[in-house]
Formats: sequence, C-alpha cells, structure tokens
Amino acid sequence: MALTPRSVPALYARRPLLFPARTAQYVQQLRWTTTAPLKIKSRTPEEGRALLAQQRLRRPVAPHLSIYKFQVHSVSSAMERNTGILLSGSLYFFATGYLLSPLFEWDLSSASLVAAFAGLPLVAKIGLKLALAWPFTFHVFNGVRYVITAVGTQTMRSREQVVRIAWGVVGASFVSALGLVAFY
Repeated sequence: MALTPRSVPALYARRPLLFPARTAQYVQQLRWTTTAPLKIKSRTPEEGRALLAQQRLRRPVAPHLSIYKFQVHSVSSAMERNTGILLSGSLYFFATGYLLSPLFEWDLSSASLVAAFAGLPLVAKIGLKLALAWPFTFHVFNGVRYVITAVGTQTMRSREQVVRIAWGVVGASFVSALGLVAFY
C-alpha cells in the first residue's frame, strides 16, 4: 500500500496502530517538504519590546473563577480528592495521637472515648456522626462511580448521563450518611 498525502489521515483514522512509526515518519517528511522556510528578521530590543506589547494586547484574557459555571461532575471530582484527604488525614492524626498518648499521659482508650461522646448533647452527637459519615459514604460511592465510568463506554457517550450519575452519587451518599447517623 503506497502512502500518499491523502491516504495518511484516512489510514491513521481507521487503524492508528497500523505501522505507526512509518506513518509518523511519512507525516513528518510531508511537513518538512510542504512547510515554507522561516524568514528571520533581526530586530532591535526596542522593536522586540514593541512587538511583544502588540502581541500581548491580542492575547485572550482567561476567565476568572467567579464567572465559571461549576458542574456537578467536576465538583464531585474535587470532592473525591478532598474527602480522601480528610479521611486519611483524620486517620493519621488519630493514630499519631493514639501512639503518643502514653508519652503525654492522655487517655484515648475506647471506654474514655465512648464516655466522652455519651456526654455530648444530642445535636453535637448528630453533627459529629454526620461529619464522619458523609465524607465516608461520598468517597465510597464516588469511587465506585469512577470505576464504572472508567470501564463503561456507554456512560461516557452521554453528558446528561454523567451528570445524572454524579447527582445520584450525591443523593445516595447523603441518604446513606443519614441512615448511618440514625441507626448507629
């Protein structure tokens, strides 16, 4: 099969792994032969600064976060990382405190923690339980969502389906966190 300028894009679109080195080599050779040589003009430093100032005026300005429309799947991606950091950080913090408790004569035994939690008002108990349960359930459900969307090609074809799944994760994590708070 002879490679011509017209057949390379069509061949590469149909079979990208069919002779990739040969195709890439031909495309590079085609670029070398069809590109006009650069005309380099020497400029004084003042002319260079003026040209740079003109180019900067034509550059687009990046939008600020205040005008960005947040999307549920991008926010859930950030929340996945944040809940993972929160859960692992709190685990490391408590484990370090537990290991250092004999050194500082702290009582972090299970009995003392249960007694301290039992002495809290009901609103504080519910708040603490929810503060631990929601990041855990969100992290678990969103991790499952990532696995499903990474493997499943059907979910990635439809933007609406990705948004529905992300909202489903938010709802399921909230409902299951409330269930954990109510029954445990």
